[in-house]
Amino acid sequence: GYYWAGSHPQADLWIALLIGSLLAAGLWWLIDAWRGLRVVGWLRAGDLQQTPHMLGLWGQVVDRARRLLRDRDRALAQSEQRLRDFLSAIQASPNGVVLLDAQTQIEWCNQTAAQHLGLDAQRDRLQLITNLVRDPAFISFIQGEAGEQGVVIEGRLGRPNAPQRVSLHWFPYGDGQRLLLSRDITALEQADTMRRDFVANVSH
Repeated sequence: GYYWAGSHPQADLWIALLIGSLLAAGLWWLIDAWRGLRVVGWLRAGDLQQTPHMLGLWGQVVDRARRLLRDRDRALAQSEQRLRDFLSAIQASPNGVVLLDAQTQIEWCNQTAAQHLGLDAQRDRLQLITNLVRDPAFISFIQGEAGEQGVVIEGRLGRPNAPQRVSLHWFPYGDGQRLLLSRDITALEQADTMRRDFVANVSH
């Protein structure tokens, strides 16, 4: 019994080494898991200003993810700038532009269209355009299937002694959306009337 109880120092050493190795492996695993959780939390936040500083494999993961996030942010910034430039160009257009969703709700319009149709570019977003432009001809036109044929209605800036005539066309795009274009043709109609009157006078 004495030999069994205390005569295996080499076996005790191996057991101690095994226990130490298991404890070290467990500690390493906990540290690695903690570092992994930090990386996951950072990726969820996506904040380049709070990038965790790490070495080893997780450091490589963080560095790679940081570059990808930086490239993503740069691409988003460029896309947003292009969109702003595009909307600014449309805003400066002498023609009206209205973007309608599949239910003919107003997604966006420029100031020219707002003036032609009596809209408020900010307040009337997501409003049904048929609730705001109640001209029967316009309602039939916007609910029809042939928007490219167009319609002409009285513009909202018109007055009894100075009427405004607005030509409208719409074109489908995207997932049931519509691009509605408006154009002030008052001067064209007046010029055409003057031409007809002139021809009529000459012929008499």
